[in-house]
Order: sequence, then structure tokens, then C-alpha cells
Amino acid sequence: MRTGAHGLREHGFAPVGLPPVPAAVTAGFRDHPYRTLRLRMSWTADDDWLFQYVPPSGAPGPVRDLADRRLAAGLGSLLRRTLSGPWLDVHADWLIALHRVRTVAPAGTSVRVEPPGPPPPDCAFSLLAVLGREGAGSLRSRLYGPGGASAPLLETAPRPGQGLLLDRRTVTDDLHELLAGPDGPVTQDLLSAHLAPAADPAASALRVRPMLVRGPAGTLIHTRPSLR
Repeated sequence: MRTGAHGLREHGFAPVGLPPVPAAVTAGFRDHPYRTLRLRMSWTADDDWLFQYVPPSGAPGPVRDLADRRLAAGLGSLLRRTLSGPWLDVHADWLIALHRVRTVAPAGTSVRVEPPGPPPPDCAFSLLAVLGREGAGSLRSRLYGPGGASAPLLETAPRPGQGLLLDRRTVTDDLHELLAGPDGPVTQDLLSAHLAPAADPAASALRVRPMLVRGPAGTLIHTRPSLR
């Protein structure tokens, strides 16, 4: 299931399908489940997104830094397909804050899934995707528009490998509940990502990595890259 760009533009949300989750992502979140990871996403002259790891302000030790970079590389390959589409402005660099949210619901109960705080004020898009689930249960998601409307814009139940892409100009609030069946508990891992435009667009990879083409007599000419 690919990102529905038209649905995102018209309704403020779109279903997404995840490619297979890289082993580095599964291992990285298993070893350090409650970390926040940040990536910078730039459109390059190669007509592809470049994902760069953004170290935290307090520099971690070399072992932790290596683990974070491996996790960032795995997340980059996961997000490259999940976030692709003409809805995303390739002239801007994007900063992505990623969290893994693990929720456990005892048998026969409903537990609210709590992402780490509301989206930041400059957040333009959010991604919520189910990485995995153990046990019999389901996720119930409701999306609400501006003005505190009582009726949700959408009510759905994403399965593992599925998620929702949200335009925060339209979807101002979202509620998620993990429902466990009567026979046992259910454990779910949710990937939460908030995308915001980078504050320093001059550092875009479009400017750092110009396209080179062959000119007369074998010379190299710098050109502006083609943008979709």
C-alpha cells in the first residue's frame, strides 16, 4: 500500500504501507527502546532523499554513537519509501524526530497509546506506523480536525506494517487505543515521526551536491538538479 498523496492533500491524512523493517531498526529499538532519534532529510542531485543522522546536543560515547548511526541508517531506508510522494516539498530540508512507542494492554482491556508529547509547533507532517504486535489485539485510531469537532475525520485500525501520514494543518488531534482480546495480553510497537522544515535551508544537500554533466571537449558543467 503506497502513500495516498491525493488523500493527504484533500483530507489531511493518508494510509501508508511499510516496507520490510530492517534488522537494524528492530535491534536498535530493542536494545534502547525509549530513545529519541533525529534525522535530517534532504533531496539531492541524484533525485533521491538523503538521510543524515543528527547527533544529540550531549555527545554520546563512541559505542552508543555507533549504535545510533546504525539505527539511523536502517530508519533512513525504511522512511525513504514510506515518505516518498509528490506531497513533500523537495526544495526544503526536513528534520525528523523519531520515537518508538511500546504499549502493553492486559487481556480484555483498552490502553491509550501515548506518543511522546504533542507535535512541536513547527511540525508539518506526522507519521504513525505499527512496527509489530504480539498477541491478539488491535489498534483503534481516531483523527480530529480543527475546532475540536466531536465527529472524527477518520476512525481506522492499522495493522502491523501499516500506518497513517497526517498533515498537521488539517489533523490537529489524534487518539489511539490498543485493544487486547480476552485470551491474553497484547504488546505493540509503534513508530512515531514528526517532520518539520529545517531552519537552515541553505545547508540543503541540493546546494552541497550539485549535478555534474559533460560539456564541450570533456569539460564538466555544474547544473541545477531536476526537481520533481
